[in-house]
Amino acid sequence: MLSAQSEFESRERDIEEYLSHLEVLEGQVGFSVSLMNTMKSSALLMMYNIVESTMTNLLQEVFDHFQANDVPFGSLNDVAKTLVLGYAKRRSPAALVAKMKASTLSLVVACFDRSDVFSGNLDCQKIRDTLKEVGIPSKHSYREDTLLKVKNERNNLAHGIKSFSDCGRSYSAKQLRDFHDKTVGILRRVIGDFEEFLKLKAYA
Repeated sequence: MLSAQSEFESRERDIEEYLSHLEVLEGQVGFSVSLMNTMKSSALLMMYNIVESTMTNLLQEVFDHFQANDVPFGSLNDVAKTLVLGYAKRRSPAALVAKMKASTLSLVVACFDRSDVFSGNLDCQKIRDTLKEVGIPSKHSYREDTLLKVKNERNNLAHGIKSFSDCGRSYSAKQLRDFHDKTVGILRRVIGDFEEFLKLKAYA
């Protein structure tokens, strides 16, 4: 099992527990409607968070694999070389060299910085793009509109376009459960694609 999957499972259990409480509270008479709406918005943020954290952890997994297996740049296929050089291009050459020297890391490993991989832009289109950039073949289409809706609502909340109360008012606990199930289903397939890619060393 990838370490990224272990982290995913932990976060998924947190969301599952949170949604179970929401479903109970939504049916209670006298519970604050405003608070319920705020809690629903928080559920959307949790769902987006698990998408971004899982995708970031999976990319980290690739570069950790490169390091653990001492994979040299020359052994990578063209897609993987392009990926590495793309990340290297984002770095200050001086800072990159310093990191390589201080940590005795190769360019293949030193170029990756998980802090600037994604920034509120993850949906199925971005997942497809990421798989393509890494060179991961997939048996799945990744064309689920739910992730786009979750991403858009996350950004509406993050940028102050919607208040937590206004955003949450648009969804029932049942709808959020459906969003959760579809989001988790997508992420499980992505994890499987990454795991197969590393197992087969399809980057070589």
